Parts: sequence; C-alpha cells; structure tokens
Amino acid sequence: MPAIIEPRSELIPDPATVTALVSQLVEGPWPRSDQDREVLFRRLRLKSGERLDHDADESSTASFTLLTEVPGISFASWNLFRGKFMSVHFHLYVFPEAEATATRLGHDAVSSQLTDLYGQPIRPWEDEDVPPSIWKANGREIVTHLFTMRDSTLMLSISDEDLAEAAEAEAEAEAINGSRTPVKNDPSP
Repeated sequence: MPAIIEPRSELIPDPATVTALVSQLVEGPWPRSDQDREVLFRRLRLKSGERLDHDADESSTASFTLLTEVPGISFASWNLFRGKFMSVHFHLYVFPEAEATATRLGHDAVSSQLTDLYGQPIRPWEDEDVPPSIWKANGREIVTHLFTMRDSTLMLSISDEDLAEAAEAEAEAEAINGSRTPVKNDPSP
C-alpha cells in the first residue's frame, strides 16, 4: 500500500532563511556607525532605499526602505534614532485576505525556531488570538506580531534594545508634553 502523502505548503521565504537572517542580526556586533551598518547590509545582501519619512522637522528618528534579495519579503525597512542604527523590520507571508493559512504557518514556524534559539518569548499582552512575542538576546529585541484581521502578514523586527527603549520613551514623552524632550535613558551622546 502506498504511503499517504500529506499536502505541504511551501513557505516563501523558508522559515529557516528568516531565522538565519535574524541570528546574523542578533549574534554579531551591532553597527555603531553608518559605515558599520553599510558593511552589515552588504554582508546580508540588504540595500538601503529611499527615506520613508520626508519629515522636515527635527524628528529624532528616520525610516528608510530596505531592499533585499530574499524572496517573499514583501516590505522591509530600517530606522535610525538620533543618527544611530536602531532597527530593521520585515513583513513576511503577506496575503490580501484575513486569516491566511500560510501566514499563520509562517508565523508558527519562525516563532518556533526563534524559541529554539533564544528561549521562551515574553508576551506583553494576552488579549489577542496570537499576541506579539518578544525575545531578548545580546542587547537586541526580536519582535514578531501576526496580523490577520483584514490582510494577513507577519511583522518581524530586530532592534538595538537600548536605542529602541530610548526612542519609545522619547515618543511617549512627546505625546504627553507635545514637544520633543530627550529622556534620561537616551544612550545617545
């Protein structure tokens, strides 16, 4: 009797490719200069694109598109905080429909592999079907967030933990005060 073959969805990008990219961003030294960031991007076959926030004011953050040769990454970007490389963001397994099975499979596979590498994630809240997951390793923060309400996508971010905390604190202070106010834990000079 022939073996029963289960149908298998081929995920693009392969979750192992995603996890390898994350580990290269997490386990090596984080770029401390624009030149270091450019070297990292070349090594990972990433290329900076256009600035996304054509903001003329004195914002302390800047966002840029990120071009990659990795198939299946529908959108990517990177950010600066006070002129320092802060983070990269990828949108994976994107489908123009709610509850796309492949998006959920991609999320589950990437999350499982990240858990194997970095331990159990922190979940900042539990009021969603699949809450965001946060792993902290080597001064980096890795965040996955599954969106499936209207369209389906897995958002994956890798940040310098100190810079991301400082940027968030400054944004919160700005929202409260109505103006940009540097905060005490700002790691920038």
